[in-house]
Amino acid sequence: MLSYTTLQNMIQIARMVIDIAIITLLVYYCLKIVRNNSRTIQIFKGVLFVVFMNAVAQFFGLKTVKVVADILVQWGFLAVIIIFQPEIRSILEKLGKSSVFSRMSSLSGNEREELVDEIVDASMNLASQRVGALITIEQTHSLSDYIKTGTPMNSIVTADLLSSIFVTTTPLHDGAVIIQGDRIACASAYFLPTDKSLPRRYGARHRAAVGISEITDSITIVVSEQTGSVSLAKDGELTKMTQTTLRKFLLKAICNEEVEHGDNNDQNEDKNERIESIFNDLIEKEDEPIVIEKIDEDVDDQVNDSGVLKIFRKSKTDQEEINGDQVVTKPKKRTKKKDQEEVVDTSEKGGDKQ
Repeated sequence: MLSYTTLQNMIQIARMVIDIAIITLLVYYCLKIVRNNSRTIQIFKGVLFVVFMNAVAQFFGLKTVKVVADILVQWGFLAVIIIFQPEIRSILEKLGKSSVFSRMSSLSGNEREELVDEIVDASMNLASQRVGALITIEQTHSLSDYIKTGTPMNSIVTADLLSSIFVTTTPLHDGAVIIQGDRIACASAYFLPTDKSLPRRYGARHRAAVGISEITDSITIVVSEQTGSVSLAKDGELTKMTQTTLRKFLLKAICNEEVEHGDNNDQNEDKNERIESIFNDLIEKEDEPIVIEKIDEDVDDQVNDSGVLKIFRKSKTDQEEINGDQVVTKPKKRTKKKDQEEVVDTSEKGGDKQ
């Protein structure tokens, strides 16, 4: 049996470990608060500067500076609570709403994979049709308060149902869909927008997505109605997604699966989606028609055998004009050495040659 002294030592060691763990968690959350907000970073730098000046004044014996620094340090604790009140409030809300057993944890592996497939298919469907959408997936933090702001549904998650909810002719399209486990808890829910400054291209849906991700650990998918792009909001950050990256993220977050990034098929899908996104960006910038040519044959010595994909805009100067019996081809840039085409008179093709 263990002696009384040995038992006391084990209890003392356990207390030290718990004490260090608690302090580590506090420091971690404080650093997390500081990193998530640029304004908070500047305030934190100011606090460190005051502490540094206090140490310098004490070392060099600067009495006046020491008195001022002591006053700032003594009242600094209260000032920090007032300044960081929104961040402290959000942390306390997260702690109060956290739950070890969420509805997502009760799903089997196959059910989670089916859920991911339905959400990804619905998101890509809506993006291809340029239908705006806001889909929030509940994690450990309860979203019951936000579900009360919407219309209860309690329906199985399917891609068709999600797509039909956000059609503009339906009364539930305005607002967010909240998913609990494998069920749609509600539609047309309301989220408070974020106070963070976002680029002007982001609208109300994106701000609401960032806002709910700042105070909960939920995952929110946003489909832009204007551009058809898909973004994901998590921990106050907004990230643009493709079909492959969205599936990988949801598999890792919901199914706890690590997807291998060295698969050739995944790389090809990423490449195709990047090309498609470039096309979409080009179309959004200007209304001019885009001409896409794939060259399978050698145009000149600089073209590889595998073919080259050329993208250029077709302007008015590149179009042919037909006037009577003459066909006039205006100057056009080419990959060959000849930069211009001569005017060809079809009526004089059989004429005398000089």
